Amino acid sequence: MKTYITHLMVILALTLGLSVIAVADGGNGAFKLEGAWVAKVVGLPGQWSYVISPDPSGKRASGIGSVDEGFRANAICTAPGEEPLFEVSDSQSPILVSMEMIGPQTVAYNSIWYGLKALDLSSPMVSEVVLIGTVTGTLDVVAPGKLYGTHTFALYLPDADTDQDGLPDESAAPACVFQMNTFDTRLPMPE
Repeated sequence: MKTYITHLMVILALTLGLSVIAVADGGNGAFKLEGAWVAKVVGLPGQWSYVISPDPSGKRASGIGSVDEGFRANAICTAPGEEPLFEVSDSQSPILVSMEMIGPQTVAYNSIWYGLKALDLSSPMVSEVVLIGTVTGTLDVVAPGKLYGTHTFALYLPDADTDQDGLPDESAAPACVFQMNTFDTRLPMPE
């Protein structure tokens, strides 16, 4: 009887465990960090897209993306009637992102991008950084090819990078912090 119960428990555990894994990647095995994705902001206009490429384990990935429908930092970070916190940017750099699976259906990530201002034609430089944007958060698998994201944005003035490595210094305080949520959808593979 004890052996029968043990076998039953093993079968039940395997069945439940495999069904969760199957759901995470549309029935094709465990969820892996890869593919092309579109993130739509919940409740507000806003969208970005990104492509991620995994390491051999499928548990860590790096990627690049772009803001497709963005927001103005000063519209979110500056109260009406106050001086804007940031110079207005003319464009933004691509988004760089690093991701890691922290659970069977949860991804932690951090990313960075830059608000850029075009310089006068007399300048030897084309543009300058007027804003450093970072985002950290988690993405939870909610269905095959679907993620729910919780994102914390931290926006920095360019002088937050005193050591000139392209990243805000660890001691730097962001000029503005806010959160957003997204539903991310994976671009389907051709059939």
